[in-house]
Amino acid sequence: MDQINLGDKEINSVTKLIKLGKYHEALQELKLLNKKFNHFLINWYLGHVYFKLHNYSEAENYIKKSINLKSEDTLNLNFLGEIYLEKNQYTNAIAAFEKSLKIDRENKPTILNLIKSNLNIGNIDECEKYLNFLLKKDPMNFSYHYSLIKINEKYLTKNLINEVQNSSDKLDFNNKIYSNLILAKINEIEKNYSNEIKHLNIAHEIYRAKIEKAFIQQYTYLTEILPKLVNQCKNFEFTTNSKLHPIFIMGLPRSGTSLVERIITSGGNKIQSLGESDVFDKVIFANQIHNITETDNIKNFTEKVLAQYVQQGYLEENIKFTDKSISNFLQIEILYKIFPNAKFVYCYRNPTANLVGLLRSFLPNVFWSHSLKNVCVIFDQYFKKLSKITNEKLIDLHVVELEKLSNNSEIVSKELFKYLELEWTPECIKTDNKNVISKTASNLQVRKPIQKHDLSYTADYIKIFKQMGLEYEWLI
Repeated sequence: MDQINLGDKEINSVTKLIKLGKYHEALQELKLLNKKFNHFLINWYLGHVYFKLHNYSEAENYIKKSINLKSEDTLNLNFLGEIYLEKNQYTNAIAAFEKSLKIDRENKPTILNLIKSNLNIGNIDECEKYLNFLLKKDPMNFSYHYSLIKINEKYLTKNLINEVQNSSDKLDFNNKIYSNLILAKINEIEKNYSNEIKHLNIAHEIYRAKIEKAFIQQYTYLTEILPKLVNQCKNFEFTTNSKLHPIFIMGLPRSGTSLVERIITSGGNKIQSLGESDVFDKVIFANQIHNITETDNIKNFTEKVLAQYVQQGYLEENIKFTDKSISNFLQIEILYKIFPNAKFVYCYRNPTANLVGLLRSFLPNVFWSHSLKNVCVIFDQYFKKLSKITNEKLIDLHVVELEKLSNNSEIVSKELFKYLELEWTPECIKTDNKNVISKTASNLQVRKPIQKHDLSYTADYIKIFKQMGLEYEWLI
C-alpha cells in the first residue's frame, strides 16, 4: 500500500462529509482510502468517525494505528484519553493525559482533560492544583474561577467579586458566560433571587446562541422523534433479554439520580455503575433509526444495545448494572420490552427546586437545559408521562422522592432495596464513599453526606417564575 501519496483531494472530501455530520458516508470513503493508503491521517479520521458513531473499540484501534504510523503527540494522546473516558477506563485515560503533559507541560486541552478525569473519580486536590496552574497563566479566565468556586466557596474572594462586578462589557464569549454565573452565585448567597435568575438566564442565553443547531437537534429528538419511536414500538416485538437485570435510574437532571445510583452501588451487592451511558440514544443515532417500522434499521436492536453497553465498559459477567441516562424515562416502554427483568426507579424532586437546581448547574452538553422556556416543556413532558405510568400501572415503577430520601435516608433506602430485591446494609448510605465515579454535575455532591432538603426558599422562586409568565400546575 502507498504510505505517502495521499492527496488533499481525498482528505478534503472526507473532512467535508465529517463537517456535515455525514459520518456513515465518511466511513465508507475512509475504508476505501485505507485499502489504498497506509497513512496516519486516514487512521486518525477513521478513529474520529468511529468515535462519533460511538464505536469506541474501533476508535481506539485506529488512533493507536495512527500513533504507530506517526508518533505520540499531545493531540493524539488527548484523543486517546477521551476514548478511554467513554469506555470508563479512567486509569488508561489519565495515563494518556499524563503522557501528553510530559510532552507539553502547559498544554491546555490536556490539563482540562486531567481536571475532568480527576473530578469524575473524586481526586479534588488534583483538580484544584491544575485549575490554579491554569489561573497563573490566565488569571482573568472566569471559567477557572467558577470551577474552583464549585469545589469550594472560599475561592469566591472579595477581589474576585470586585473583578467580576467591575468587568467590562467587552468580555469574550467565555468570560461573559462565567462572569454571569459567578454573579448569579453571589446573588444566591445574598438571597437576591431575582438577580440570581436574571444572571443565570443571561449565561444560558449566551451559550445557547453558540449551540443553537445542537440545541434544536437535541430538543427535537426528545420532544418529537423519540416519542414517535416509542409510540410505534407498541406494535413492534423486540428480542428480549431475560438474563440481565439492569436497574434503570430515571428522572430529570438534578433530581437525585446520582445519589440514588451511589446508594444502590455502595452496598455489598456488586452492581456495576454505568452512569449516564446514553446507550439507547447512541444506538438509535449510530444506526440511523428514524422509524421503528423500518425493519432493516431496527433488526437486531437488542444485540446492538448490548454491544453498545460493552463498548462503554459493561463487564459481561455482571447480571445487574445501573444506567441513569437522562432520556431513559422517555423510552421506558422500549426498555421494558427488551429487559423484562429490569427494575425501574424514578427520582422525583420538588419541581421548583429541580428547576432552580438545573439552571444553577449549567450543563454544557444538556443542550435543551439552556432555555428556561424549553426546560419547562421538557419538565412538563416528564411529569405528564410520570402521571400516566403511575396511574395505568402497566410498568412497575418505584418512585424515590429526593426530599424524603434526604430526610429519612435509612427508611427510604430500605424501601428502595426491597423493591430492587437487594440486601440493604448501612454501607449503602455511608458518607465516606471515595470510590464512586460520577461524570455528571453531581460529582462533587455525590461524595458528601446526604443533606436534608429545606424547601422554604422555593416560594420566592415560584413568584419569580410566575412573574416571568411560567404557568404550570407542577410549579409548586
